[in-house]
Amino acid sequence: MSEERMRKVSMQMIFHCAPTFQRLKPSSLIMIDPEDLEVLERQTAQAGLSGCRLCRGNQRDMWLLYREDELKKILEKEVNRRFFRAMGYRSFSLPAVLNQIRVRLAAHRDGEGEYPHELGILLGYPLEDVRGFIRHKGKNYLYSGYWKVYGDVEKARQLFQSYDRARKQMFQWLDAAAAQTAEGAR
Repeated sequence: MSEERMRKVSMQMIFHCAPTFQRLKPSSLIMIDPEDLEVLERQTAQAGLSGCRLCRGNQRDMWLLYREDELKKILEKEVNRRFFRAMGYRSFSLPAVLNQIRVRLAAHRDGEGEYPHELGILLGYPLEDVRGFIRHKGKNYLYSGYWKVYGDVEKARQLFQSYDRARKQMFQWLDAAAAQTAEGAR
């Protein structure tokens, strides 16, 4: 893989996953070309993240990059279990939940089911925002950033700002590493 292609994939991962790389968010979604899987796997392993392909697409696949311990904690909370139970889940182990989300995404892709908005809980979205999105069908939100906010707007704004800082910081690191590599090549 060319150096340019690796940089492009790294930039895509930073854009979509910086808050997860920096432990501000338990997981992130990314759409990635299957030919870039090697870069994704190498960078997630270096960051101590796990990856799970949730859905195959025509040209790109949807991956969930996550911190396993954090997702397990989310699934241990009784309020979240009640929510997942209401959405039809019967098992709350991480593999079972991820498998059920895969099944629901495939059904949605094939026009046979609703999008599994409960995925937002695993992405670190507040439960009240996920419930609000489902209830209002994505409309009547109070604020929009990394997700649509139906609850605490100020808390969400602060969180979104921390995500933006993480992204900016990681892009700066990538630029510094590229400059150092270029300097060493001279």
